[in-house]
Amino acid sequence: MEKEREPRVLVISHNVFSETGNMGKTMKDMLSCLQPENLAQLYFHSERPTTKCCLKYYRITDTDVLHSLFSRKAGGKSYGEAEIDETAVSSRTDSGLKAGIYQFARRRTPSIYILRNMLWKAGVWNSVKLETWISEFRPDLIFFASGDYSFAYRVTETIAKKFDLPVVTWCCDDHYIGRPDHESILYRLNKRSLMKWVNRVMRKTRCVITISDKMQNDYRIKFQRPTVTMRISARENRCKKSRKERKKFIYAGNLGVNRVSTIVELGSALRKAAVPGLNSIDVFSGEKNPQILAQLTEENGIHYHGAVSPEELEKILGSARYVLHTEAFDEKSKLRTRYSLSTKIGECLQSGACILAYGPQEISSMEYLQEHSAAICSDKTEQLIRLMMEAEKDDQKYDMYVRNAAELAEKNHNQEKNRARMKELLIHAADLKTERDLY
Repeated sequence: MEKEREPRVLVISHNVFSETGNMGKTMKDMLSCLQPENLAQLYFHSERPTTKCCLKYYRITDTDVLHSLFSRKAGGKSYGEAEIDETAVSSRTDSGLKAGIYQFARRRTPSIYILRNMLWKAGVWNSVKLETWISEFRPDLIFFASGDYSFAYRVTETIAKKFDLPVVTWCCDDHYIGRPDHESILYRLNKRSLMKWVNRVMRKTRCVITISDKMQNDYRIKFQRPTVTMRISARENRCKKSRKERKKFIYAGNLGVNRVSTIVELGSALRKAAVPGLNSIDVFSGEKNPQILAQLTEENGIHYHGAVSPEELEKILGSARYVLHTEAFDEKSKLRTRYSLSTKIGECLQSGACILAYGPQEISSMEYLQEHSAAICSDKTEQLIRLMMEAEKDDQKYDMYVRNAAELAEKNHNQEKNRARMKELLIHAADLKTERDLY
């Protein structure tokens, strides 16, 4: 039988591969099925490469495109293996004024979307240097980490057309369905532009990868493309402690999409309930937004610790008594997270701790944990704390949640199984030899 070769995959994304950032870490894990020499990444953030999971990087930033408005020459920087700094604590390079601008842009108002998309449309991003970089890599297909800025779709469609490449489009957040028409004219204009370019990329897409079954079903109907669900993998926690050794209530992850509101609400309720050893939440996050950080106080039942290394986080989760998964209740946030499955869920399931899930019952992540009885789930703080106290008094109940979480992790978040499946999917999409129908 002819042996299947690994496809050479050009990744196009906003963020760079990394060991620390949520998106960078997730992409790194998803594509770890490939040898580093078979990956190249074109990305649009000011981050620097810090991992050799990929040996060829090309960065184009908003600043590069802004400069091109005056010079009419495309900027951008390529990084080879020798320029990858694996000793760096973080891939982030923005500080001072740049960091402030980045935090402002995270507000993602319709005007910010339109301004940024207009910048990339008016500026120059393509160049002989970029095309030569792609040609020398000789990709078989594009892996596109989709988002909500239309310029990224424009770049992807242009490159796919120029080099006659099929596309695999990865959707880890919903930007297409779960948002009703807004009264703002700017919002409607931006959404119209986005969907125009989404549909153009979908015409080049061989397969859509989604993060939840709900998203998979709706996207298959909307885009008429082969669609599969790929859960975010997580390796088994090597620092698991026994139930008796476990202490503290932990939240580790992103505080965006108004998650801070539910964390503060639950922290305040825990502080009021005064449960011995569990009367506050220890929060670990790389959040930099001053308005969010100002809410993470002891008065709100929060002990904020900032970001930690992946190794340290594994120890923290492995010794936690409870780990929190949460999503916000306001309508805007619910529409944003309706289809999502947090990138941290796999790590929580593998932690050996009991998971507490606090959020709207109808969103994918809550349904997922509830369906498999892998967490104590509720949309009310009082009920969640009461159920937690029942588990505290009943070791068998506590152990049941932990056992169900471990079984779910093995079924859907096992690294080896997911890597093998992803590799087959990429081989299939690249039209290399495969005998399985994966769609």
